Amino acid sequence: MTVVRAAIISLHDGPAYPWMKAVLYTLLLANFGYYVIDDWARTSFSLADTAGFYDYVKQFNTSLDEVAWFTLLLIFELETYLLDESGWSPRITRVVMVIKLITFFLIGHTLYVNSIALAQILGPVSASAVSDLCDLTNAGQSWLFNLDYISITTDSCGALPQAPQYWEIPGEPVVTSSAGLELARKFAWCDFMETAAWLSVGAAMEAAIRLTDRGVTSGVIVASLRWLKLCLYALILGLGAYWAVYGHWVYLWDELLWIFGFAFLEINLDGWRDEIDTETANTRVRKR
Repeated sequence: MTVVRAAIISLHDGPAYPWMKAVLYTLLLANFGYYVIDDWARTSFSLADTAGFYDYVKQFNTSLDEVAWFTLLLIFELETYLLDESGWSPRITRVVMVIKLITFFLIGHTLYVNSIALAQILGPVSASAVSDLCDLTNAGQSWLFNLDYISITTDSCGALPQAPQYWEIPGEPVVTSSAGLELARKFAWCDFMETAAWLSVGAAMEAAIRLTDRGVTSGVIVASLRWLKLCLYALILGLGAYWAVYGHWVYLWDELLWIFGFAFLEINLDGWRDEIDTETANTRVRKR
């Protein structure tokens, strides 16, 4: 994170800085489109015909999470870049607070969904009654391994990996092998830790903005928040690297984009604090 911030600081006063932000937000929007398509593609595998509205909400949990984070990132950008200039009217402040509460609710819901999924996959898992995947060709089941879903059909069942035992993924019409189940459990932990880490980053950023808005630019709390965010960014990067090890490079790319986005916010905050410190120093000089 320190390296990223140093790179951004070096370009902060140059003409390329606004373009960097524009490119970043464009890439984040492209990522959002990718997750919508990915969530939609999984519905044909992970949802049964009897799925209700909330089942679809949970299925599109990642897409909703992306919407919440993109909205929150834009609000943080406005607060750290514009609020330090002129402030906002009470009415706009209330509207922004309501939007923030909605975004944090959606992100909290993502954590809730991931925690339920983690508890289910770590709990007792039913063993499939079949020993041959071709016996599931008329059961509406799919095969899962390393987040890759394949419909079990007459044409595909013979090419799928054979295993002495198959397991049913909780809450989904999906089966996998013992190795696939173990991998699914690891990924469930990653999802939970990643969501919790990002939610903590968002809360820490909100606290830092509120402190700065009150003129607090240094001290134990400010330093603690900075170190907390650095540790969380490191954890998130580690999780992104773990996803990449298993071939999911897009998740690492996504983490890097979001960390870059928050690096811009950190630079905005530093500039805001410098302005406050300068104004405070000038006020003291005039009083003398």
